[in-house]
Amino acid sequence: MDKDQVRLFTNDREGIFLTRPNRFLIITRDGDEELPCHCPNPGRLIEFLFPGLRLILEKRGQAPSAKTSSRPKTSWTIGGLYYRNGVVPLFASRANRAAEALILHQIIPGLKELHPEYKAGSSRFDFLGLDAENRPHLVEVKACSLVENQVAMFPDAPSTRALKHLEELAALSTQGYWGHVVFVIMHGDPRVFIPNLHTDPLFAAGLSRYGVAAGPPGQNTPGILQPKTGTVQIHASLLRCTPQGEAVLAAPYVPVDLSHGALAESNRGNYLILLEVVQEKSVSVGSLGTRTFAPGWYVYAGSAQKNLSHRIKRHLRKVRKHPHWHIDYLTPHSRTIKALPIMAYQNRECELAGSLTALGARPIPGFGCSDCSCKSHLFYMARPPMGNRAFVEMLLRYRARLT
Repeated sequence: MDKDQVRLFTNDREGIFLTRPNRFLIITRDGDEELPCHCPNPGRLIEFLFPGLRLILEKRGQAPSAKTSSRPKTSWTIGGLYYRNGVVPLFASRANRAAEALILHQIIPGLKELHPEYKAGSSRFDFLGLDAENRPHLVEVKACSLVENQVAMFPDAPSTRALKHLEELAALSTQGYWGHVVFVIMHGDPRVFIPNLHTDPLFAAGLSRYGVAAGPPGQNTPGILQPKTGTVQIHASLLRCTPQGEAVLAAPYVPVDLSHGALAESNRGNYLILLEVVQEKSVSVGSLGTRTFAPGWYVYAGSAQKNLSHRIKRHLRKVRKHPHWHIDYLTPHSRTIKALPIMAYQNRECELAGSLTALGARPIPGFGCSDCSCKSHLFYMARPPMGNRAFVEMLLRYRARLT
């Protein structure tokens, strides 16, 4: 293999995605055979996992691992997947390989030594590097697979571990270490990297509080300079990967935007509430009177210009609340309730309602729109919205916008 490449997986077999019973298990089909496969990425991966998706499988070793005496429960691991004319590697833990072989020598000038799994403070970091002047650089590497609308975001699910590492790197920078977080973007053509404040506002706020966007000298950022005490340098780099698992560095510097920390801390924005009704229900909905709700899924578009998380928690409760909004009358009759926050500087609930109409969702007349001119803010869908690619793409489009 070329020295400018690193292998992130082997392509031993390919299959078609069927289901994901849990975070670590994916069922695929190859011909007439169904194959249970280990999923090495615990993220939500909502933009990828639709029936018919082509998956790349790597054969798992059947000997007990060094960390456990038990044998693997599945014979295959999902090494990668095909998405939008490209390949997305799914081994989040192997982003370290790419960082070590392709990235760190590019973004830390004069790097002469690199030691993996280095313990400092109360954490173990991915690397300790020494530069030409023997200055110690602590590096934490994060794999970023969420790239939509030319915006890369991390994480796609809450990550207390990522926040802990960030806070410890900031603290260690007061003791002579240089702290770095490197986001390895696994695919796509991103114009910018931002923290995913929709799924993890605490981490997003932390990145803005402690982070300094690093980049190539002579552009908008000054490259690697002596960091201010208590700060961590934030990098984003882009990989390209072949179906055989060979990755190259496509861009050592993807612009990093950490300017949305105040929005993450403001706890305001928009949201979609998904409700599943399994049997036909006649429900008294306050001033709207009695409405009949057919079995299926309902999507409610709302906003909260303060206390967004509290508003969502209220909607998720089925009991112990006095009805205030129209949606409060429906939640006790729902088997499943899910919330999708969309943090934004502007109130976009009416725009969301318009987008749901454009998707073909059926409005429930007069529901949740007494203070605007919309026909409804509640929409019926016969099938689960998160299984609808157009719905997921709409959600991610709003999340990428912010403004």
